[in-house]
Order: sequence, then structure tokens, then C-alpha cells
Amino acid sequence: MITDRLRGETRPQHDAMEKVGFSDKIMSGQLSLDDYKILIRNNYIMNAIMEKGVEAVEGFTSIPGLNYEARKKGALLEKDLEVLGLNKAEIDQHAYAFLFNNLHEALGAFYVMEGSTLGGSVISRQLAKTESLSSVSEFNFYGCYGDMVGPNWKAFQAVLIEQASDTEKEDMMVAGAAKAFDYFRVIFEESRGLA
Repeated sequence: MITDRLRGETRPQHDAMEKVGFSDKIMSGQLSLDDYKILIRNNYIMNAIMEKGVEAVEGFTSIPGLNYEARKKGALLEKDLEVLGLNKAEIDQHAYAFLFNNLHEALGAFYVMEGSTLGGSVISRQLAKTESLSSVSEFNFYGCYGDMVGPNWKAFQAVLIEQASDTEKEDMMVAGAAKAFDYFRVIFEESRGLA
């Protein structure tokens, strides 16, 4: 099944992304305010290039059951930038772009973004308890689906299963997810001076 393939075959990329994406600091309560600013900046960039990329793929936004408009998170990230006093116009000058070869590759990459909402609900609780972030008045992006995180994830998985009608399409989805994880890892490495 495509959901098992995506989870299993992209595990190395997922783990590599977590290493540079502050996962340890978040879960241990050691995330600094500067780290959080990098985290929100990078999520804003990743989300912006993902939305622009998938919207350029013919038919993506109208995939039955996807409910794409309700899954967009740009406005939430813009609020977080504002809360943190980060300059959106300056960040928008980044040179990153994400282009997809086909709808199935785009769906695989979108799996990475939607999958992050599962961890987001846990992360939002951790951030709220992190002492160094006590000055942050709201966390808009993390926990964006609230009580609907489970139902939204199940609905997205159903779309993946419906669209993965043969092995070739599954392969394209897995390739798209791996490509997204790798690309997003590079964004974090560069922002942290690790590249």
C-alpha cells in the first residue's frame, strides 16, 4: 500500500530531516527563541515553495477529496512571522523553488507537508511549555488542524490510496516525497550554516 511505502521507503530522508530540524531541542524543551525563529522562517519558505510548486501542476488543486484550499498554511505562517517580528518581504527574497514533473510526484511531496501536521500537534504542546519561548504569544502553524489532525490525515491518506492506482504512480509518489525531504533538509542545513 502506498502509505506503507511512503513511510518505509522515505524513513532515511525523514530521519535526516529531523536531525537538522531541531527535533531533539523541541522535545527536550531546549529550543531557543533564535532556533524557533529559524524553524518558522524555514517552514514558511518550505510551505511557500510547496504551494507554488503544486499549484503549477495541472489538476493538483482539484484532486477529489484533497480539499487543497483548507490545507494551505501560508496565512498561519505569516502570522507567526509577524508575532516573531520577522520581515516577510526579506524572507520572500529567498532563491528556493520546487518544480514537479507530474501530479504524482507533487502528491508525494505534499505527503511530507501533510505528515508534518501529525508531529505538529505534539510540537505545539512542547513549544507552549518551553521556557525560552514564554514571550511568544501564539503558535499558529504548529497544531494548525487542532482536533481535526487525525481526520484530516485519514482523508489525505485516502486521496493517496485513490491516486496510487499502479506501481508506476506509487514510485513517482515515493520519489516526490524523498525529493521533498532532501530539499527541505538542505534549506535547514543552509540556514544553520551546516551546508
